[in-house]
Amino acid sequence: MYSYPLLVDGIRNALEGHVVGLVEFFPILLVFGLILLLGAVVASKVQPIVTTLGRRIELDEKVRRTPFDALFSDGEVAVSRTFGLLARYYVLLVTFFVAIEWLIHRYASVSTRFISNWAVEFFGYVPPILMGTVVLFLGFYLASHAADQVRQSPVAKGTGFSPALARGTKMMLYFVVLVIGLDTMGVDVTILHTFAQGIAYGVGLAVALAVGIAFGWGGKDYVAENIENWLENSKQVAHESPAATSDD
Repeated sequence: MYSYPLLVDGIRNALEGHVVGLVEFFPILLVFGLILLLGAVVASKVQPIVTTLGRRIELDEKVRRTPFDALFSDGEVAVSRTFGLLARYYVLLVTFFVAIEWLIHRYASVSTRFISNWAVEFFGYVPPILMGTVVLFLGFYLASHAADQVRQSPVAKGTGFSPALARGTKMMLYFVVLVIGLDTMGVDVTILHTFAQGIAYGVGLAVALAVGIAFGWGGKDYVAENIENWLENSKQVAHESPAATSDD
């Protein structure tokens, strides 16, 4: 008989608690939405800036001359637009993590160390990856430019192997740039160093053999062309020696 008032009071207290919690949570949710909105606005401003910067530095033309060309769609400014879009998503991702951490910290009053450590670890990889990507893009472009210079040089054209020399130069520089870029990203490139050392030894041995064979083959031709003259000269010297002795 006395349980009904207690039940009603319990329900009323529970509802009041939920309403109070909802009222307290609404400003927090509003600030959470404002943080996301601010991040979206900043991201929308960053995207055209990065795209315009890519056009000014002729990023599309430079990337089209590298192996990264296959990663982008056709279009005059496809590369610049892609980088602008990546910059936008990066800003949005950072904003999302900031908003989530602030929401959990204010509403749940729990430690956000796990989220903070995870976010710090995640975003700690971003600068090395960006720097390594820049090294790869710039290095591949310079390698292609160097290969073009080798192909057009008078010395390479004089050998008749300018395309092969250009390809060899490009492959060697690509490998060097790849090692530097991956090392900048924090990737273990020990196996690549070992592979490069083996290639260097192989190339050195091949060059030594080629030089030795070239000198040997050239010496054979030289001897074949001049041996008759050497024999004639030796015969003349042999005939002149007795004559000089008899005069004495």
